[in-house]
Amino acid sequence: MKSAFGALAAFLLLAGCQTGTQEYSLGAGEKGVFSSRNAGSPIPADRIKGLDEAQLVALFGAPQLDRKDGTARVLRYKSDACTLFVSMYQRDGQPFKAEFADAYDPQLRPLPPDQCAGSIAAQKKRVA
Repeated sequence: MKSAFGALAAFLLLAGCQTGTQEYSLGAGEKGVFSSRNAGSPIPADRIKGLDEAQLVALFGAPQLDRKDGTARVLRYKSDACTLFVSMYQRDGQPFKAEFADAYDPQLRPLPPDQCAGSIAAQKKRVA
């Protein structure tokens, strides 16, 4: 009975730690490999579009960088596998809203933002 319990506990512990390795195109036929110790579930870029600051913090945690320049703003988030830049704009005095996201692997090669966003959400930093 103890060995069955131990096996079940080990399975549940490993099931909670999703790792992800997935290929993506670098262009010119070259393949990159997205690899994260906790990849989470991909988050489509269209789900990020339109989010305000509070919604982004709830999804990704506190950004590592928040750069403002007039009505433009860029937030930078990072996981063990990638860096995500969320570009936000303020229109007609309304709050800043996300308009697009760019993602890069550790070698600064572009990668699909959905995989990166999922990894960041799974590893999000808590706001102090």
